[in-house]
Order: sequence, then structure tokens, then C-alpha cells
Amino acid sequence: MLRKQLSKLAADPHKSWGRFKYGLGFFVIGAALIFTGSTYWVWLQIPGLIALCIGCALALFGYLGILAYRMQNAFTLSNAHRDKDKQNTPQD
Repeated sequence: MLRKQLSKLAADPHKSWGRFKYGLGFFVIGAALIFTGSTYWVWLQIPGLIALCIGCALALFGYLGILAYRMQNAFTLSNAHRDKDKQNTPQD
């Protein structure tokens, strides 16, 4: 079940990168609203916290997709090199 979820996350790295960028944007907007609310109008901090949470969740989900894609490729490449080395070794 976990393997299916990881392969589903790793299926489209461009979509994961887009989610990460959107999440980062929401996070920055939320942080800006929180800092602005602390100086000018206190009630700006509540939408800032909401945007911060949404941005954090989106960025985390996107980063997990990117990480799953890289891990899947790393294990695939290491297994391919291992198989290639087995084929190239001289047999007695």
C-alpha cells in the first residue's frame, strides 16, 4: 500500500514541483500577512495563519512527491548498475 502511494506521488514530478511552488507562495503570503498584521491591523494575522497552514501543507505534499521521485530513481539506478556489474564480471 505504501509502495503504491509512493509510486503515485512519484508519477509526475512536474506536478509535484508546481504544488511545491504554490505552497511556497501561499506560505510567503501568509508570513507577510502575519508580519503586516502585527504592525498595522491585528486581524490580518488570522488569514495569514490560514494561508501559512495551506502553504505548508501544499509545499509538504509537493516536496514528498519530489522526494519520492528522486528516491525511486536512485534505487532504480543503483539496481541497474548492480545488474550491469554482474553481467560484466568474468565467470570462471
